[in-house]
Amino acid sequence: MTDKTTVTSNLHGRTTDVRGRYVIGGPGFEIVSDGSVRSGGLGEEAGSLDLLVASLVSCALNAFRQDFVESGQPERQVEIFARIERKAAGDYLGTLIMECFIDGVDDVTADVLVTEYKKRCRIYNALKESLPVVFVPHPSGPPR
Repeated sequence: MTDKTTVTSNLHGRTTDVRGRYVIGGPGFEIVSDGSVRSGGLGEEAGSLDLLVASLVSCALNAFRQDFVESGQPERQVEIFARIERKAAGDYLGTLIMECFIDGVDDVTADVLVTEYKKRCRIYNALKESLPVVFVPHPSGPPR
């Protein structure tokens, strides 16, 4: 029996003429990234932690906009504000706080959406031990 392998991400990274600035790209996109100020980067463009948080936010936006939406119904509007909080001392990532504004759901549905996200998001499950995530849902009304 042969195991099949699928390439699910294919990126290329390169340095630029600006010290501490990098370009990361894939088919159809390019991201400019800076190293952290702590490691000699400029800290002006998205850093590695920003990109990590962005991947978790992207997964949540995708899940919350369409999960449990009846066929033929419009997808939900979702807005997420994410921040990392950590004590100044220490060398750990901290805790990710995700303020999730989800249109057209009640408290129960918002909690179910978060639970489903936690079960299904591979990135969340790979990181949850080293980057705790606190979800703060802000539902905006009864389900449609």
